[in-house]
Amino acid sequence: GSIMKTAFFLSSLLVGVASFGVAPRHARHQTAARAMIEEADMSTDQLEIKKISDKWGEVRMMDKEEAAKLEPEWKEAYDRFHEKYDSDMEKMLNIAEKVKTMIEPPKVEKKTQGQRKRDAWAKVQAREAARAAKK
Repeated sequence: GSIMKTAFFLSSLLVGVASFGVAPRHARHQTAARAMIEEADMSTDQLEIKKISDKWGEVRMMDKEEAAKLEPEWKEAYDRFHEKYDSDMEKMLNIAEKVKTMIEPPKVEKKTQGQRKRDAWAKVQAREAARAAKK
């Protein structure tokens, strides 16, 4: 009995300690989706896609003055991208404004004692007026 209780106690202690242990970190490997093919191994189509992708990366980060000098096709893509970006940002700002009032409700000033007395007196007057109107 005593050995059984001791074994149970030690095993539960071991499980408790192990549950709070640090998990081992595995080396991170690139997944197939993120791995890049070497340029020497790319087909002509893949090279063309990479060239377009690199060009778009540059075009997307240009400012409006630089973008004005682009070829019409790239300028149109730049304008489309930034119109969508601006409209999405506007929507997010609207959502953030609405959520802000939920997170931080507007602070209502505390009534002074004089204001509470005036409000109570106004209630009494309203009640008296209602009673007078009933008669």
